[in-house]
Amino acid sequence: MKMNRIIGIAICVATLLCTGVEVSAQRGNTSTRSSSSTTRSTTNSTTNSSSSSLRGSSSTRSSSSASDKKEQAASSSTRGNSGTRSTNSTSSRPKSDVKPVMEHRGSAQTGTVNKKLKPEHVSPAENYKHLPTRGTKVTKYKATKNAHYVRYGTTDYYYKKGVFYSYDPIQKHYIVSRPPLGVRVDVIPQSRIIYLNDVNYYYYYGVFYRKVALQYEVVAPPVGAIVESIPDGYEQIMINGNTYYIVDGVQYKAVVYHGEIWYEVIKIMD
Repeated sequence: MKMNRIIGIAICVATLLCTGVEVSAQRGNTSTRSSSSTTRSTTNSTTNSSSSSLRGSSSTRSSSSASDKKEQAASSSTRGNSGTRSTNSTSSRPKSDVKPVMEHRGSAQTGTVNKKLKPEHVSPAENYKHLPTRGTKVTKYKATKNAHYVRYGTTDYYYKKGVFYSYDPIQKHYIVSRPPLGVRVDVIPQSRIIYLNDVNYYYYYGVFYRKVALQYEVVAPPVGAIVESIPDGYEQIMINGNTYYIVDGVQYKAVVYHGEIWYEVIKIMD
């Protein structure tokens, strides 16, 4: 009887021991899984963090790259603007502002940047042979086309490219004429500059101008001025073996300087 009890107790103890071992094993597995899960979570978190860090770095690089591009673009634009300013600042000045080399001829100094205005041995009007002759009749179209209209006194004038045309209401035609003193124009062709008696004169096609503010005013020809050509339509006369030319009521005398023929204003006839 006692033996049976002992055997029963032993079986119970063995059963309890087995159960404990299984529970411990299960707990161990659970702990292992939990630890593994934690490790994976930590690893994933680290990976995600690294990935986020990389993305952030990539974003930073992208932003930095975009910023660099903007800076480069701005720099390029600045260089472009600077180049434009440089081009503008170094561009040639208007021809009317370019100062010619002045040379002494008689009592006057004279010079021009217009290479076409030069002393000629062919004829007194050689430099203006492409322009109409003084006193000739022209059509209304030729006189008024693209011309600047000037009303002076009772006479209508039309000005273009250094030439004045006037309208004769009695004869009803347009003629190439000299302008009246005091008429002002905004622009003149490249002219000859004459410095005489401390005054700068501008001469083109038989007309003398002085600069007044931003305009050019027609003035009387100064005696002693030296010019390279006079308008065609002049009258040639001989006095005591000397050749003189009269045009627009002004008398010129042919003179020679440095082997070149020039024309000096001698007097005003009217």
